[in-house]
Amino acid sequence: MSLMKQKFNRYSTVFMPLLTGLAVMGGCTYYTDYSSFISEPRPLVTLTEYHMAPPDEVQITSKRVREIDRHREQIAPDGRITVPLLGSVFVAGRTCADVAAELEAKARDFYEDADVTMRVTSFRSKKIYVFGEVGAPGPYSYDGANTVLETLATAQPTRLADPSRIHVLRPNKDGELIRRMTINLDKMIKEGDTALDAVLEEGDIVYVPANGLAAVGLALQQLLLPLQPMAMTIQRPTEIDDSARTRTYGGNEVQ
Repeated sequence: MSLMKQKFNRYSTVFMPLLTGLAVMGGCTYYTDYSSFISEPRPLVTLTEYHMAPPDEVQITSKRVREIDRHREQIAPDGRITVPLLGSVFVAGRTCADVAAELEAKARDFYEDADVTMRVTSFRSKKIYVFGEVGAPGPYSYDGANTVLETLATAQPTRLADPSRIHVLRPNKDGELIRRMTINLDKMIKEGDTALDAVLEEGDIVYVPANGLAAVGLALQQLLLPLQPMAMTIQRPTEIDDSARTRTYGGNEVQ
């Protein structure tokens, strides 16, 4: 038996039961902190006001102040926008209504009946995140109305996913995961049970775990990865020895 096969057998004997157990235990994790995500009556949007930040894009409109009407601008890294006639205004961390009131006050230096409104046209500064067995992992723009079901429909869980145990995680401002709930996407879709289709908040994480068999396969793959360079090292001397046996004498190849 080759050295590589001996090592593989030893690793399989020792670690396969452990890997299987870990996969089963991981798949059985079920978080029930539902009250942190679900409220009655269920809101259609997040309950917190949206505060702007770079690189959100905003648009200003005004019926009476032509210089600023339909002005569109991306918030600069320093948190400011520059408005025609009115100059630079700091907007980061503020709401649209708050900034519009300041701009309207400034505009009244030029127009007695000035009116100003503002809205966010592109939500880019705040994110929610999707990880795990999905076709499109990564950050998603947070617009205040993102729901669990909508986010999963966009991320597209793969065939390796366990749709019955999808975790929704909520970190605090320090990045610590303080709230967790588990949803059953199969039940949500097949039975129309959307009781846990929560409206997400900025920074929420949706994690789609692998199913039991896929988890074992992925863990085994990671376990055997360090053995690949060893296998190459064992194989190369054999190839060199075989080629070294062939010599050419008088135009004829001999062993």
